[in-house]
Amino acid sequence: MKFLNVITNMKKILIYIVIIVVILIGTVFFVSNKDKVNVAVVPVEKESIPMCYQYSEITQSGFTNRAWLKLDILGDKVTGEYQNLPAEKDSKVGKFSGVVGPMDPKNSGRTADVWWDSMAEGMKVTEQLKIEFGEGSAVALFGEMVDRGDGTYLYKDVTKLTPSFQMSQTDCEVLNDKIIVEKYIRDNIKNVAPEKSVLGGLWYVISVNVNPAMKNGTVTYEDGHIQKKASYNYVRNEGEVLISSIKSI
Repeated sequence: MKFLNVITNMKKILIYIVIIVVILIGTVFFVSNKDKVNVAVVPVEKESIPMCYQYSEITQSGFTNRAWLKLDILGDKVTGEYQNLPAEKDSKVGKFSGVVGPMDPKNSGRTADVWWDSMAEGMKVTEQLKIEFGEGSAVALFGEMVDRGDGTYLYKDVTKLTPSFQMSQTDCEVLNDKIIVEKYIRDNIKNVAPEKSVLGGLWYVISVNVNPAMKNGTVTYEDGHIQKKASYNYVRNEGEVLISSIKSI
């Protein structure tokens, strides 16, 4: 009897041990899977890709054709700003948002189809704009527009579009530097010019060159009577610009 009791007790002990081991394994498995589930549901934040392009060329008359483009791409969505600034035609500027198509293997580029809130001659309209871009260059496409009925303009025929200035890719920080400094000089030439205008005229800028790497550049300006050119150095603190020196060339 004692022997049978011992065997019975050992069986009970083994059963308890097995139950405890099963519980421990189940707990470890549950905690492990719970951690995996938690990791799986944590959303991964994607970073947008900035791309910038610029065009600048001095015309025979001494004025400058300019254009610049900023793209901020997240997946198949894009936002940005485009400014088309021809020297002797009306400028058109504004921000946009839209979608980006897949890579075209023929030209290793993509096409953005966006709604552009453009401003020209004091009038603001929303219009369709296609932009072809890739590594190295970008171009905006223009064509005849038609009102779709609500004041928004669409291309009349997407097969008959004309490219504007072909812009070269540039570093976005460099582009920001050029934009801010050039705007400052154009807005303040009457104050920063090293000499006074003559015969009651007022200085206005014909062209500006900005060299962000050296923090200097040149500016050509006139007052309706005489034309001048000056070299300058500048200091920039975010949106603020200081012309540290400027002298006539």
